[in-house]
Amino acid sequence: MMIRRSAALLVILMAFATVTVADERYVLQYDAPAKDNLLGARTGKPKGIGYIQTALPLGNGRLGAMFSGGIDIEHLLINDITLWMNSKRGLDAVAQSGTRMVASTDFETVRKAYRDDKYGTKEGSMESLSTKYLSSTEPLGNYAPFTDLLISSGHDPASVRDYRRSLDSRNGLGTVSYSIGNGKYKREFFCSYPHDVVVARYIAEDATLDLTIQTTTQHTGAKVKAAGNRIVLSGKAKMVQDDVEFMQIVQVDAGDADVASQADGSIKISNARKVTIFLAGYCDYLPVYPTFKGRDYRGDCEHAIDAAAKLGFENLKRSHVDDVSAVMNRCRLELDFQPSGLTTDKLVAGDGSLELENLYFHYSRYLQLSCSRGAPVPSNLQGLWNADLKPAWNCDYHTDINVEMNYWMVDPANLSESFRPFTEWTKILAESGVHTARETFGVHKGWSMGLNGNVFGFTAQNVHGRRNQQSGHWLCQNLFDHYAFNQDRAYLEEIYPILKGAAEFFVEFLAPWKDGTLVVYPTWSPENSYLVKPHGKLNKQVYGASWDQQLVLNLFTDCIEASTVLGRDEDFRTTLQKMIPKLCPQKIGQHGQLQEWPEDWDSPTDTHRHISHLIALHPGRDISPLTTKELYEAALVTMRHRGDESTGWSTGWKTCFWSRLHNGDRAHKIYEFLTSKRAYPNLFDFHPPFQIDGNFGGAAGVCEMLLQSHLRSVNSDAKTIEEAAFVAYQMDPKQSRHFVPVVPDESLADAPYILHLLPALPSAWPNGKINGLKARGGMEVDIEWKNGQLAQATIHAGRDGAFRIYAQDQLSELISLKKGQSTVWPPTK
Repeated sequence: MMIRRSAALLVILMAFATVTVADERYVLQYDAPAKDNLLGARTGKPKGIGYIQTALPLGNGRLGAMFSGGIDIEHLLINDITLWMNSKRGLDAVAQSGTRMVASTDFETVRKAYRDDKYGTKEGSMESLSTKYLSSTEPLGNYAPFTDLLISSGHDPASVRDYRRSLDSRNGLGTVSYSIGNGKYKREFFCSYPHDVVVARYIAEDATLDLTIQTTTQHTGAKVKAAGNRIVLSGKAKMVQDDVEFMQIVQVDAGDADVASQADGSIKISNARKVTIFLAGYCDYLPVYPTFKGRDYRGDCEHAIDAAAKLGFENLKRSHVDDVSAVMNRCRLELDFQPSGLTTDKLVAGDGSLELENLYFHYSRYLQLSCSRGAPVPSNLQGLWNADLKPAWNCDYHTDINVEMNYWMVDPANLSESFRPFTEWTKILAESGVHTARETFGVHKGWSMGLNGNVFGFTAQNVHGRRNQQSGHWLCQNLFDHYAFNQDRAYLEEIYPILKGAAEFFVEFLAPWKDGTLVVYPTWSPENSYLVKPHGKLNKQVYGASWDQQLVLNLFTDCIEASTVLGRDEDFRTTLQKMIPKLCPQKIGQHGQLQEWPEDWDSPTDTHRHISHLIALHPGRDISPLTTKELYEAALVTMRHRGDESTGWSTGWKTCFWSRLHNGDRAHKIYEFLTSKRAYPNLFDFHPPFQIDGNFGGAAGVCEMLLQSHLRSVNSDAKTIEEAAFVAYQMDPKQSRHFVPVVPDESLADAPYILHLLPALPSAWPNGKINGLKARGGMEVDIEWKNGQLAQATIHAGRDGAFRIYAQDQLSELISLKKGQSTVWPPTK
């Protein structure tokens, strides 16, 4: 026994002695534990800054955890991204969509109210009739917390010195360390993607560990049982129909220490030097419409925990670090600053710094990888991390920007595998949305999706008539853009039915307005009001909102390209080409602004957080300072009207907007505001409350400052970008302030992308470099700049392809590379 204990002690001493010093530029670090306001009786929603805003997140895309670093009690919040409650599943195919069964005469009644300008919210208005006839009465439900793991150490916080809590964004390792007397204590945490478990290790040097481990859940009726070194928790998340069952297993390896299970379901460990805790958890959810169940969650739990325990801590940690580091190291931003040594909360409390801006970018990439990978559903409003049975906005999927924004930075920041959950979820929506299209709108081809989504295929219209909208066109923009970056033909084959179905819906749904152009209605311009004085602040329903019209053009263009690449549906392609000129044009209004609606209703004093009518600027590609001068100037007016300060996600979007407008200093000003004034101590986005889309929107904005690749060269002989680039809108010769959609021909499918280097480099970043940005067309780009000017860029080909470079106001000739080849710009002499 003495020999075994000596060997164990040697391992512990080596663990302390050989710790690799992390690069603090990528590490969140604190000198105090998180504020744990979740412990004890949860009598209501915690207010102010607490656990969610100060604990540090771990995740593998499906399974998530946050750790508090508490000295006496370590609190790990556990989430499973597929665990929802308060909804329905297992209905027949039509009912599962949540759709409202609408007679054609009732739908026509609603549409007539729009044509008759029935504004406001009173009886007979657009909104009231949309609520009465179109809006679903089925429960959407909400994302639910999983469990809480509590580890009591018995340590007195008052006796602790040299406390440090950290999270390394480059490898996904969380650590806590401190001293008490002569004893040194260390904890490590990670959530493994290769092995689908949460792992924690406690180590004591010149001391021993006496721990109590227990697990709880907020879901009523759960059963917790401890036996030997294992705790099993089984429970149900309450549904309106067919409760979701789940299971969690916690297993402890304490070496030769005393381990005793307790009648209350806890485990006590005494006189330990090293303790490893493995946690596995699953629910019965499967992404199979309309049942959404069938996973062998118990078997999966047993298998995962047995495999993890057999491998042991060191093997699990090694595979985790190798896995996360390989992805995170693909893209590295290096701004020119000297690390201050300040803790992250103090950085946030300051007035902004390059150090914080650099860290925020890498942390956002880490969050993306942690909450969207290998799961059948995408990241939600809070990514993966939720502590509340009744979270804000259901912690659901808002399709009027939020879920789309969650995925803007995935490809440019070189995290393409994080996109798969979005694709899988959209497949379910397309299957469900066929019923909503037919039963609510009388459209017999294609699919429809409303404002709010869940994991059970809900595609119906929101319960409030003023929130009636379509979103298939925006979801498909994300889908096709992923193809644009990666040029994966097999993926395009996979998503083409979704793109086509969305386009088919709009072919039938679009209707002529008073001027004869085709518009989308019912709709709104999220979430803005118009004609507020005569009709009230909830006057939101409208026809032909600019964002809808821009996205329909975007969708039709993408469908034309996809069908051309795949060599199918020529007749349908022709149908789309014939419809495009009939779409309502984009218009410049009386204040010089890009109109938000077909009528000139915009107000210069409107500072609404949504700027949906600039979707063609970003994340679209159809407004540019380089190609559409008049629309660019109108977009500038709109941005000046809306102002700079807003909610977290809106601030992230404005960073992207100003980058696309090639105003790097304005983009940086907003990014600086986002990182220093719209971030909690753990850098979660401050909406308020917490929403993760701001993190992802801000990181997308950084990518846009340094590289843009959305323009295409359709004229290989052109010497200027104005002559070379495809333009989606052209001035109406009859009305100079109207811009009509342009019909793309099949040649666009072969048009190379233009890589614009440093399009919006801020003066606050005079020197720096970034490696591993992705460009559309399948290229990766490394860029270095000095004194505010491009020093060198290296373009690496991920596939055979051609592109042009636009840098320092010059457009290159066509450059062709084979997969694996690289080229340097400017060319070496």
